[in-house]
Amino acid sequence: MQHEQLTAPLADYPFTRDSIIEPAPALADLRTAAPIHKVRLASGGHAWLVTRYQDVRLVLNHPAFGTQYPGSIPVADEDNLAAGFMFLKDPPDHTRLRRSVTRAFTARRIAELRDRAQEVADDLVTAMLAAGPVADIQEQFAYPLPISIISELLGIPDADRGRFRGWADIVVRSVGGADFGAAFTDLQRFVVRLVESKPDGGDLLSDLVRQSGTSDGLTKLEVSSMAMGLLMAGYVTTASAISHGLLRLFGNRPVLDGVRDGRIEIELVVEELLRLQDEEVGIQRIAQSDVDICGVRISLGETVIASRVGANRDPAEFGDPDTMSLTAGRSPHLAFGHGIHHCLGSALARMELAVALGTLLRRIPGIRLADPPHEVEWQADGMDVSIERLPVAW
Repeated sequence: MQHEQLTAPLADYPFTRDSIIEPAPALADLRTAAPIHKVRLASGGHAWLVTRYQDVRLVLNHPAFGTQYPGSIPVADEDNLAAGFMFLKDPPDHTRLRRSVTRAFTARRIAELRDRAQEVADDLVTAMLAAGPVADIQEQFAYPLPISIISELLGIPDADRGRFRGWADIVVRSVGGADFGAAFTDLQRFVVRLVESKPDGGDLLSDLVRQSGTSDGLTKLEVSSMAMGLLMAGYVTTASAISHGLLRLFGNRPVLDGVRDGRIEIELVVEELLRLQDEEVGIQRIAQSDVDICGVRISLGETVIASRVGANRDPAEFGDPDTMSLTAGRSPHLAFGHGIHHCLGSALARMELAVALGTLLRRIPGIRLADPPHEVEWQADGMDVSIERLPVAW
């Protein structure tokens, strides 16, 4: 196998787009043309883009692809917890970390958090209704819900939750004019001190700290990195799923009415919303050795981007892939990835999305967009597509 000939100009990636919730047409064009393409990144570098369902699964489950550049072994410390993120680790470190966290990420804990999520969602809707009849879903609902559940999951004391969210908003959402570096330092130190204070309850961090004395338990520094990783992976992504999902439902009145009236199970809708969501462009993997895939040779150290959006809308895998289908028999979507790095918090995210959308449609049956769809504020920043404001009325 040989490298793809580069005589034709490379496509710029991510692609230029004109829709909040639909992928750029260039993605489908490339998927139809060939299973893999070399693209030019905004940084000026190159990467291989894989767009078809089976090929994306292959890349994400292939032992030749990792999360780090060959020979790179990032070491975490109290000032750099990000270096210890589990989703940036490769085996054997990843295997040990995931096994320990999985034991504490139980179905019982998700069920308990669902009760709390419902309470938070109901309180947020009650406040919106009292202040209405117009609300910004992003600020008044989509962001407060997941940060509240992350606070519950990590066992953050009530008195500290305001500070925690303030730092998280600066670090993860990049809001306000505050100093990012100072906020990031304060947030990391807070998380380290929080872990040092455990175990003191039934939260996830307490469970992990109690296991730290066992042969395969995590160190407190590793628990701190895991806590920061959960914040990074579970805050903005869940808020975006809520707003993107609601916006898509506004354009599909039969499904919206069916959920509101109880004729359609919200869990079925959530799966299709996740499949169709176009909020994050792709998963990057680095070749740990020379490897042949999709008819080309990928060299050691080269980057491959596995497009979940391309895979989830692949007509070879999903009939009428751009349409929401609530019938049984769909292939499993890849919104949470695949293989050893399949999102550990997928059950939590599904639960939050079901509670959020179900509560909004049930408690505010007349909910609708306050502005025309083309006036919804959004931006495509690098690899992410985010809704800035989502005004609704009732």
